[in-house]
Order: sequence, then structure tokens, then C-alpha cells
Amino acid sequence: MVEVTNQIVVETDSLKWLLQLAQRKQTIDGKSIPQIHSAMLMAENGRLRCGSLVKDGVTSLINVSIPCHGNCDLGYAISDIDNVLGILKYHGGVLTMINKGSKIVFKSGSKQTTITGNTDSRAFPHTAETMAQWYKKSQSIINKIDGLAMTYTKNDGSVIEPTLLFSDLNTTSLYEAFRCDSMNGQKFNKYKLSCEDGNLYVDVGEELKGKTKSLVAENCANIDFESTYNGGLEEVFRNLNSDVNIAIWDFTEADMGYPMLITLGDGDFIFQMSNLGE
Repeated sequence: MVEVTNQIVVETDSLKWLLQLAQRKQTIDGKSIPQIHSAMLMAENGRLRCGSLVKDGVTSLINVSIPCHGNCDLGYAISDIDNVLGILKYHGGVLTMINKGSKIVFKSGSKQTTITGNTDSRAFPHTAETMAQWYKKSQSIINKIDGLAMTYTKNDGSVIEPTLLFSDLNTTSLYEAFRCDSMNGQKFNKYKLSCEDGNLYVDVGEELKGKTKSLVAENCANIDFESTYNGGLEEVFRNLNSDVNIAIWDFTEADMGYPMLITLGDGDFIFQMSNLGE
């Protein structure tokens, strides 16, 4: 019997989680805007993986996965994440995903929904790059990052180790700290991480409507450090429920500040550049 290589099985709620996290919503001028519009989902080794740069192609990258059964050699071109999330509201439990070339079929129970999706679709509205091109560009960066060792390999082959490493951080505590950016409707999408006397703090907001400093980890660092990040990190931690590790790399020699790597296990990670304007 020939193995079927165009369909997989996942849990509907897991796929919702993956796509919501992949969107990387952030507040810009008071509006919640996804940083990722489309996504290539690739199934291999029992995981359905989403890896993509955000719209600007520079400041952030996501590489996350969920368990799956089966394989799909061509993957799934989700040309509009919002539309697929709208489909998943009407499905539940065990979900079968079938690649039909330029279409994707979602099946659960007695329901079957078909939506268009192919790699020639635009990666983002108002861009010339296709999903296939964006996927290739994203993978070229993903391949430089080792989510387990938390290292970055430069073009010359040299490896950058973390300058700071915070292990087993509670995501509820992180979310409570980062969400204070929304206090009294501020939503600056600006988060300052700092190490003082060995402790890790998150600062958000301004004093006009409420500036908040939260202690998120104690006795976790041996050097002082401070850097500011954007990227809708409040939404990232809203969608996480297991402990994470955070590595800080020193890219100052290249005038690129202190990038942050958030690792989730299973080799999954979220990469965020620091805000060089701070």
C-alpha cells in the first residue's frame, strides 16, 4: 500500500493555538495588527511546524510547532491566517488536514471545509513576495538558530552563545508583567527588560497613565543589563502556558543591540530584535 503523504491529523484547539501565536499581533496607532498574515505549515517527524519572519523581515521570527500524525510532503499554504481561524471556529476535536494542490480541506466529524491556498499567494497584502519566497527567506534565518542550545551561527560559521540566560520562567508571571502595557489604554508596545542586583524586571508604560515595574525572576543574573523590545510580546505570553527560557545575545559589535530568544521546548522559539531607538 502506498503511504498517503498529503494529509495529517491534529487537534483543532492545538492548530488554533499555533495560528494565533504565529500571527504575533501588536498594537500600532491603537489598532491590533497581525505581524504575520500568511503561513507555510510543514509536517515532519510528528510535528506540524510554522516558521516565519514578521512583515518587516527583520525584527522578529517565529518557529513553533504542535503534534501531528501523518506527513504532508508539500505542506499547507495558509494564505490568510484569519480566514483559517474563522473556519476552525466551526470545527472541533480531531481535525484532518488534506493538501489538494491549490486548496486545503479541513475535516472533523461530519463537516468538511475547503479553502484556497497555494504558495504563489502573496505573503502579505501589498507585497510582491510570494509565500514560497517568504518561506525560503524565513528558513534561511531559522537555520542559523539552535533553539535547544540557544545559539546563533553567523555567516562566517562562528557561534554566538547567550550573554544572559534566564531558565524556567513562569509565563503567567511574564504575561502579568507585559500586559501592564495596556494599563489605562496606553498600549505603547514597548517593554524594557533589565537586570538589577541579579534580578530580572520588566518595565512598561509611562507615568502619565501608569508606569509599572514588575519583578519576574530573582537571583538569575550576574551582570547588569537593560534593553527595550517591541513586537507584541504581551500577546506572545498571553498564548503560552508552560515555562520558557529566555536567552539574550550580544550583537552590539554589529550595531544590532541585544536580541532576545524565547525558547518553548521541542526546538521551538521566538526571536525578537531589541529596539535600537532606545
